[in-house]
Amino acid sequence: MSHLRTIVFAASALVAVAATPALAQSTFDGGYVGANAGYDWFNARQRATVGGQQSTPARETQGFNGGLFAGYGQTVYDNIYVGAEGEANFYTGDRTYGDALGSYRVQPNYSAGVSARLGYVVQPDLLLFGRVGYQHTSIDTTNALTGGASRQYAQDYDGVKYGVGADYAIDEHLFTRIEYDYTDYSHSTRDLAGGQLRSTPQESQVRVGVGIRF
Repeated sequence: MSHLRTIVFAASALVAVAATPALAQSTFDGGYVGANAGYDWFNARQRATVGGQQSTPARETQGFNGGLFAGYGQTVYDNIYVGAEGEANFYTGDRTYGDALGSYRVQPNYSAGVSARLGYVVQPDLLLFGRVGYQHTSIDTTNALTGGASRQYAQDYDGVKYGVGADYAIDEHLFTRIEYDYTDYSHSTRDLAGGQLRSTPQESQVRVGVGIRF
């Protein structure tokens, strides 16, 4: 699925949710806002090319993350739940590593995205869901390849996010959440003094959150 198709899919889901009359009511129907926190594994999967030689320094940048989310959803048939959600996240990860062809520093900065959610209300207070959507992430990078000076720059990536999770309703308005997400980003190629660096990032997250439904 291309990134453009994913954006269209998520936007279409939001329109469909807003236009579809509810056939059944559940605790999870309506709009909501919340905050989350968790742990992140970001692998830039960088491959350096210097003087015809290649290396593949595969090192994960790990750290805590936190963010905000907001969305809308409703039960549209029996216990089937559909919705759409937007989010913004910030990272603490920072890692420097190297090999024979250079050194690499990767610092995930922030990300924002939108996704469609499809779920099932297992019990009146428990919703299991999956998500798919578009994610935009900014990475601060410092690289120094053999024979070249160190260079620092910000690199933006677009990707497709997939996830699974559960919402638990504490009462009519307050709920908690736990989820796992994986994002597959597009690649980038950058010419640096001394050679070339290609990155094909992947990201995994485990997050818990709390939200208010209105």
